[in-house]
Amino acid sequence: MGSLADALARTRAQIEAGLRARLAPADAPTPFEEALLHAVMGGGKRVRPSLTLLCAEACGAETGTDSDALRAALAVELLHCYTLVHDDLPAMDDDAERRGQPSVWAKFGEDVAILAGDRLQAMAFGCLADCRRAAALVAPFAQAACAVVDGQVADLATAKRPPETWDKAALYGIYDLKTAALIRLACRLGAIAADAPAPLQRALADYGREIGLAFQLVDDLLDADQADAGEGLNAIRILGTDEVRRLAGRHTQSALDALAPLPGGAPLLRAFAQTLLTRLA
Repeated sequence: MGSLADALARTRAQIEAGLRARLAPADAPTPFEEALLHAVMGGGKRVRPSLTLLCAEACGAETGTDSDALRAALAVELLHCYTLVHDDLPAMDDDAERRGQPSVWAKFGEDVAILAGDRLQAMAFGCLADCRRAAALVAPFAQAACAVVDGQVADLATAKRPPETWDKAALYGIYDLKTAALIRLACRLGAIAADAPAPLQRALADYGREIGLAFQLVDDLLDADQADAGEGLNAIRILGTDEVRRLAGRHTQSALDALAPLPGGAPLLRAFAQTLLTRLA
């Protein structure tokens, strides 16, 4: 079986190779192709697509080069990268830096960034079109893509309201759509790619949602000491540190509970869930 660290190193290498094969031109890249490469290959831990592969493997599927699982994982990462490119735009979050490098708009211009994001989303659906189970994969993928956009709409709208109107319901509504929806999708697609029965698909979708919520809450806790932590919509500002820590633990346990129907207990997925809280140690 190996350790979680070994498994994540393996899946990340698979994903990096698959992404480069789809993005890298045969000859010298054009300026637009350079923007795409910058958006996708500029770093990142590949957590979401790795979960797609680990969930498929937990259901007994192969995840090699020609597998539906790997194609679905690549689609998840391309969708994620598209959202980051657009979220960084001045009209959205106005972030000039991403992963220690200039964001796409800051390096290549806003026009190129908009088009790069559009292209990455289209490429994501193209990955699914190559799958044998394309019909089963596309619908949940499209639903999650819409949910992420809806989450950004809600985030922007909430930010325009007085802070005293922000509450747990607003926070969870945004986190469920912006963060949890994509991680839930990643896990669900792994199960679908494995042709897992409906109960396992539901179990892994539930696991993904709980992981997504815990992941975001832990991020808020880790960001709590930053100078601007008290600004903007975040869990610490609304709920307080102790309550956020409690909720992160609750969602992590719910994720572990969701794995009960999985054959063999899915030890790598259990280990992944448990690592979320160890980040706080």
